[in-house]
Amino acid sequence: MKSLQLKATNSQIWLSLVYKLMLSICIIISLIVQFGQGIQLSAFTTKTPRITKYTTKSPASSSINHDATTSIYRFNATNGITCILISVDGLISIKYRNKLNEDVEADLYLPDNPILSGECEESNMEILTLEFKGFKLTMIFRKSSGGEGWYINQFKLDYSSSNSIFEHIDRPDIDVKLTSPSRTPMYFPTPVGKSYVCDKEQKVVMYAPDDSGDQSGHIAHLYLRDLHMQSFMFKESGKWGPSFHCSATGSYRDETAPLAVGTALAVAVLLIISGYGGWRYFKIKKVQYGSME
Repeated sequence: MKSLQLKATNSQIWLSLVYKLMLSICIIISLIVQFGQGIQLSAFTTKTPRITKYTTKSPASSSINHDATTSIYRFNATNGITCILISVDGLISIKYRNKLNEDVEADLYLPDNPILSGECEESNMEILTLEFKGFKLTMIFRKSSGGEGWYINQFKLDYSSSNSIFEHIDRPDIDVKLTSPSRTPMYFPTPVGKSYVCDKEQKVVMYAPDDSGDQSGHIAHLYLRDLHMQSFMFKESGKWGPSFHCSATGSYRDETAPLAVGTALAVAVLLIISGYGGWRYFKIKKVQYGSME
């Protein structure tokens, strides 16, 4: 009789432990799922307004059917067919030092009607340059080695440190030449025939290379919002190709939460199987021991 009571007590203890273990795992999984939902929902939040010295850009006459702050740049090849098309709300912020030895910033928006120049004759490279207010912004487009994709290989920014946008600058009369880092050779990679679309603000850093001999010490940040861009078009219609969305848009999916949930479930299954196996082992051992009596 005591043997049966002991076995019943052991069974209840094991069942209680397994139940508490499963309950704890369920609570942990629930917390992980809630955390994962918070991560994924953050990808759908509205974009943070850009904070600069200027609150808004004046609406452009060319912005029909587009946001009032975006500008459209269309560059055609010699045959008149569009090869590069860009729609963007762009800002250049340049950090420099003034005569009081203070680090300050000067901001200027990409205008609606800059002087456009470039090259579209090369089969694997295209160049677009925007000139405005004494600044020259150049973008170099290239095709991937296999020719199946296009991307921006480099950004360049040229200007004089005596430009009126710089107030009380410490080093005037310097021809400044800034470039994007060579260690980031591929910006906005996109399949050929498609247009790159991104509603999250993209930032490109430009500074003087170490071997350039530039003494300005300037650093520029190019901010690109509501970006829609395509190169190597050569379409008579001059219209966008199918959209290729960047990974940070609303279709973004963070894999951290699913991975964590899957791992937790796997651990839970192993623990339950191990607990049940241990309970069965001791139960059988007790029954065999009791039979020997």
